[in-house]
Amino acid sequence: MAKKKRDKKTPEELNTENELLKLKMMAEFGGDFMGGEGLPPDVENQFLKQVMSFHKLHDHSKVTTVYKFIGEPEYNHVNDLSDKEVEKELKRLTKLMDKNYVSLSVLAETSKREVYRFITEELFKHEIEDVKVRGWVNQFIYEEFYPNPEYDVRTAVFYCLQSIFNRGHVFFDDHYSEEMKDGIGLSMEVEELREKIEDFWSKHHNVKLDQYDLVKVDIDKEEGVAHVVCNVSYKTQTEKGKKFRIENTVIEFNLSRSKYIDSWWEINQVLTDVFNP
Repeated sequence: MAKKKRDKKTPEELNTENELLKLKMMAEFGGDFMGGEGLPPDVENQFLKQVMSFHKLHDHSKVTTVYKFIGEPEYNHVNDLSDKEVEKELKRLTKLMDKNYVSLSVLAETSKREVYRFITEELFKHEIEDVKVRGWVNQFIYEEFYPNPEYDVRTAVFYCLQSIFNRGHVFFDDHYSEEMKDGIGLSMEVEELREKIEDFWSKHHNVKLDQYDLVKVDIDKEEGVAHVVCNVSYKTQTEKGKKFRIENTVIEFNLSRSKYIDSWWEINQVLTDVFNP
């Protein structure tokens, strides 16, 4: 006799099961587990079960190296390969890493030879938990091993320019210091900068960043401070349908290395005349 296929759980049943899973995880693993807020009940249910599976494996896991974790593949020393061979072998190794839930991101422009060298000489020796759960990836970032202050500084400035000169653009709080200064060096809250930006937007129907040029990027790595001067061209529109007008300004940024993450730089002062009344 054929087994009757079990009816799919209703959203209400899934919500009840999800709450029970959260309580179970809080009891077994400690802490306050909020789960996947805003997710559909069926998606959250899968997510919670994956988290529980990961925790159970984590409790009984051993430590291994990235090299063993991905199956101990054969590889050649970087100095024994031509540039073309490096490119081919790098593709092979990264594909194998992805298949085994290990991912390496390289944010700044870095040669393929250096990335291959880093993987085979350093990352392969890095220790991780010997746990494989579908959907859970061991994520590495090259710049966390080799910080690139100029890339980090330029990236922070880029996002700030986007949030100032593109009306309605997302304001990235993470790129700003807890110790912000205003134009004359007095302490201010990050929220005050957001308000200045919104006030600038309110004077125009639309604002769009046209182009920018970082004419000066000074970084003192020992002191952990940086100063950037940028020429900016942006477009403003007084009313819908009206022609955009090109305007130019100079904007300066003072930044400092994060107190918490060495590879993260934060803006602590923005000097520009676009915020003037």
